[in-house]
Amino acid sequence: MKLGSLQGIIYLSILACIVIIAQALLIVFKGEAFCVNEGCRTVEALTLILPFYFNLLGAAYFFSIFCTALITKQRSGTEPLLRIILISGLAAEGILLGYQIFVANVFCSYCLLILLLVVILNSLMGLRQLTLGLVTIVAQLIMFSLLNFDTAKTPLHGRTLDNGTYAVRRCSDPIKQLYLIFSEDCPHCYKVIEALEGCTRCEFHFNPIKKIGSDLLPGLSPNEKFLPEINTAALKILGIDTVPVLIAKDHDGLTFIEGERNIINYIQNTCFQEMPLLGGNLKDPFETEDGACSINENY
Repeated sequence: MKLGSLQGIIYLSILACIVIIAQALLIVFKGEAFCVNEGCRTVEALTLILPFYFNLLGAAYFFSIFCTALITKQRSGTEPLLRIILISGLAAEGILLGYQIFVANVFCSYCLLILLLVVILNSLMGLRQLTLGLVTIVAQLIMFSLLNFDTAKTPLHGRTLDNGTYAVRRCSDPIKQLYLIFSEDCPHCYKVIEALEGCTRCEFHFNPIKKIGSDLLPGLSPNEKFLPEINTAALKILGIDTVPVLIAKDHDGLTFIEGERNIINYIQNTCFQEMPLLGGNLKDPFETEDGACSINENY
């Protein structure tokens, strides 16, 4: 093996280690990792291990590459071990890539950066090493494509809509618990929020699909640790691609109402009158859209 390739592995592995440690420090001091898109938060919410520890595992992996490459440079005999460590990392990254494509349905830019670093490290070991790694990833993706993950799409491994709630508007003795999934960029959502002004007979949970400004819901105590990706994932699970959406908890299940006019009518009939008119007649329906915004559009 060429000395220059080993030198490149040493430098690149320590660089990757520094990047991951920096990401872990951001999580500690800022409470969230750096990412250029919302995909990172979505993928993090779908994992069983906390992002901080996930990054520590990554840092330990690249540090092991650094140490093994350093030993290989000084004496022969450890090159097979280095190859095994590198190909194992590529196999693990293949699983994560398949998870993003077929389960989370969103890409994590930070994860893709780590994948790129592992691919480059393997390429420094030669064409044969890189080819073996890429074949492994392709085989994994093919297997992922043959599996059905619909049954795994539960509310984010124990997390519920309450974890996606930014703030709650409570009143005395509420008759229903309602979750409003909305976007700050959607004008129809603003009209629904305006219709909720004043005390009603319902408890309203505000669940935005991304971070919102504190001035949108004045007078309410925000939950800074809420996870908006839970609300996005809930819409995907339900097959809904518009907002606003109202989810009402009933004694016999959930009611889903889509669209500005349908939601306002439901609230006026259910929460602002002495006797609910619709609550007893709705069992898990999806009302037709009337005044809605696509979650894939910019406003």
